[in-house]
Amino acid sequence: MRTNSKSTVAVAASAVLALLAMPAVASAQYKLDEKRAASPDGSVEIENAVGSIRVIGWNRPEIAVTGSLGAGAEGLDFSGGPKRARIEVEVEGNPHSVSSDLEIHLPAGSRIEINSFSASVSVTDVTGTVSAETMSGSISVSGAAREVSAHTVQGAIDVTGPIPSVEAEGVNGPITVKGATGTVSASTVDGRLSLTGTSFARAEIQGVSAPILFEGSLAKDADLSVQTVSGSVSLTLPASLSAEVSISTFSGAVQNDFGDTTPSRSRHGRRSDEFTIGAGDARISIETLSGTIALRKKP
Repeated sequence: MRTNSKSTVAVAASAVLALLAMPAVASAQYKLDEKRAASPDGSVEIENAVGSIRVIGWNRPEIAVTGSLGAGAEGLDFSGGPKRARIEVEVEGNPHSVSSDLEIHLPAGSRIEINSFSASVSVTDVTGTVSAETMSGSISVSGAAREVSAHTVQGAIDVTGPIPSVEAEGVNGPITVKGATGTVSASTVDGRLSLTGTSFARAEIQGVSAPILFEGSLAKDADLSVQTVSGSVSLTLPASLSAEVSISTFSGAVQNDFGDTTPSRSRHGRRSDEFTIGAGDARISIETLSGTIALRKKP
């Protein structure tokens, strides 16, 4: 009986120790190393609420996921087929309490959709389309993507490369678009907005109190539209610019390196200038309430 009693106590103690060890195992980060075959132009959906998402394009016909799942994550949903794959960090309960880091290599021509709450997002060397959305994380896209759509509320957006179509929208954070061409739409409330590139067919820029800087050339029949409330506007354009220009402001000063302008009309305190530079091939519209406006010649 004494021996059996000791055996029972030992078993019970082992069970207790095992139970005590379980939270420690659950709280540890889980390392990822998973692969799946993928089409060169398939679609990939990625979701990770908190942490980081790093996407890198390569020339292999597969998706490789590395990184780590944070404490509290149930696992990684890596599902779908070569044409359409899904990668999601699964969390039981509040997903915002679990921070995971994903590094994903995928075919460069993939169509990518990324959703997050506060993870930082980085995409490089992708030639397909990129759509990224987060509430309070930063978004960075570099390379020669065919199209980029980036949206965040509290965070910076940085898009770099000869990308023909860019949409960047933020609320509180700077937006930088560098090297773009073709069509660009960018807007933010509070944060510096900088747009530089080569030849644009259409550019729509909107801000509230953010300073706006634009540098680039305009294709024939191009449209450049800038709207802000109190932010300053600085446009640096080639000396050979050919455009019809419309400027509207209440109290903002206007500097024009392309020649003196005389207000064509003034109504209810608003100043409006309309003039033509060269043959007037493109169209430029600038509207502000109190921000200064500068048209500068590119040196």
